[in-house]
Amino acid sequence: MKRIVLLGLVCFALSGCGDDKVTKEYLVGKWECKLDGYSSKMKDGKFTDYVNDGLNITTKEEFKIENNKLYSLKESKMDEYTLGDNSNDWKESDIIETHTGETIEKIENNSTKKSIKSLLKKSHDTYIVSEEYVTTQNSRIKAEAICTRIK
Repeated sequence: MKRIVLLGLVCFALSGCGDDKVTKEYLVGKWECKLDGYSSKMKDGKFTDYVNDGLNITTKEEFKIENNKLYSLKESKMDEYTLGDNSNDWKESDIIETHTGETIEKIENNSTKKSIKSLLKKSHDTYIVSEEYVTTQNSRIKAEAICTRIK
């Protein structure tokens, strides 16, 4: 009896595995993302807790697949102002390849910079994209966007 219950628990635990992966096919469609920025400083040899920078950035992004490549069309706004290149040109997207959750370390101008970029599927209609940067200049910043599918 114990084995049956144990087997049932293992099957239940494994049933959700693999469903949290963001794929090209998952991203196809229109999304609205709300971005929050955070910063932290070094104090007494430790980083302080993140503090919200008060950014109010919203992006709308659409993804499509052509010839097995992911393309995106993006529009960004901060409050009521348009940011960056909001042309109607589809650009090849490498978000899945760059946002792996791995720590990448670079040394530039005698400074070490670590970055972690990740994608996390929360549901069929929501994912989180985050980027965190830590430098030897005793600062770290983080940007996190919650993206919701537009129906």
